[in-house]
Amino acid sequence: MRYLVSILAAAVLAAPAFAQGLSANYSASPTGPVALANIEIGETLFDKGDEYGVREFDRLIRTLNADLERELRGISMLGDGGTSAVLHVTIEDATPNRPTFAQQGASGVSWQSYGRGGAHLTAELHDASGNVIATFDYSWETPDIRDAQFASVWTDTHRTFDRFAVRLARSLEETVNSGS
Repeated sequence: MRYLVSILAAAVLAAPAFAQGLSANYSASPTGPVALANIEIGETLFDKGDEYGVREFDRLIRTLNADLERELRGISMLGDGGTSAVLHVTIEDATPNRPTFAQQGASGVSWQSYGRGGAHLTAELHDASGNVIATFDYSWETPDIRDAQFASVWTDTHRTFDRFAVRLARSLEETVNSGS
């Protein structure tokens, strides 16, 4: 009986870590290419700037921006001028797999330390008039610490960014193609 309770407790507690679906809510569909606004750092992650080192934010922004550009270009939805909508993305939170340079220096934590990493992202799609026509929400965290054993500092965060970009682009493409 105790074994069964342990299994059920583990499944219930692990469930949020497996939530990988993109939550997308549209009030209208973009009618043409989408421009990317500057990616923002959310308050939760910003508050970790002293711990992680603010230079890490630039790295995260560059990686996410490249992932989004790649995926939007892949579906011919990335525009530079004459766009129908602007995508505003926020990195709400991120957890590294290994200590950042700042964490190692401040606390003496070893590079050999590792843990479960991931990120939480939100986005709003604004039409040409500035109205929000879609919202997106995505979170992912590696489900098992053993998966992080050979990871670098931001491996699971980068994996989250890639999955977010793929799912967001797919959602946009399906919405535009369906005419919703």
